[in-house]
Amino acid sequence: MKKTNVDLIVGASILTSLFILVAGVLWLKEASVAQRMVTYTVLFREVGTLQLGDPVFANGVKKGTVAKIGLRGTEVAVVLNVDNNVPITDSTTVAVVNVGLLGERGIGATLTSAGKKVPHNTNTDTVFIRGRFDSGISEAMGMLGTVLAQAETLIVNVADVLEATVADSSFIHKFHMMMGRLDTISNVTNRMLIRNEPVLNAAMADLKTVSSDLKALVDRNSAGLDNIVTGGQDLMVRGNMMVSQAESLVVSVQDVIKRIESGEGTLGKLYKNDEFYEDIKYTITNIDSLVNEIKNDALHLRVKIGFGKKKKK
Repeated sequence: MKKTNVDLIVGASILTSLFILVAGVLWLKEASVAQRMVTYTVLFREVGTLQLGDPVFANGVKKGTVAKIGLRGTEVAVVLNVDNNVPITDSTTVAVVNVGLLGERGIGATLTSAGKKVPHNTNTDTVFIRGRFDSGISEAMGMLGTVLAQAETLIVNVADVLEATVADSSFIHKFHMMMGRLDTISNVTNRMLIRNEPVLNAAMADLKTVSSDLKALVDRNSAGLDNIVTGGQDLMVRGNMMVSQAESLVVSVQDVIKRIESGEGTLGKLYKNDEFYEDIKYTITNIDSLVNEIKNDALHLRVKIGFGKKKKK
């Protein structure tokens, strides 16, 4: 009887221990037995120090973990194990973010009410979501090393410049020489200004007088200038009118020529009538013949008249 009681106590202790162990594991993983998980695949240009099991946050609330990381061509495909209640749409922003001071990484999803819901992965279909990479502490430390190297190079260059200038005795001598020459030039310029101050004042006074006289001249003849400007404007208007009339005349002449060439009107009919041309040509030929005959008959007549006269005794 005692042995049976001991066995029951040992069995109950083992079962209690197993229950506590399972409950503790579930609590540490922040998992829920009733929670249904689905997977999404996100493509990143790079993921930095992201590891399997890193958390997935939806608007700052942990809703899953990183289930798988692998290369897909030149990009990184990350499979996320996410709570089915998280509304992932095509407007959701998914990024690799920094979640700790020591460079720990995670996935951050910024949810929005806009967009179309993205279906989760199935056994036969996989939908890829485009993600981005946010630089974190590790990238900043790497950039800090590059900046320190560049700063060291800059310091070395500055030291070389200082060695070639301030620390060089010949440069200091040339610098003092240049400053002395600059002082000399400044003194000479100052003396020239002092000696020629009356001349400069007189020139400025003359310039002021000329400006005043020119202003007075313009004021006195402002009416005449206005008339000249007005006359010029009228002349331009009349010139434009003459040009317009000339263009109209050219258009009219061209229209008349076209009408003549097309045979319209008296001139057009005469221009197109070949028989009229032949008649004129024939008439001119006959007139030439008649004129020649008249000239010959007149010559015969003058000869007859000359020979028919009797001489006076």
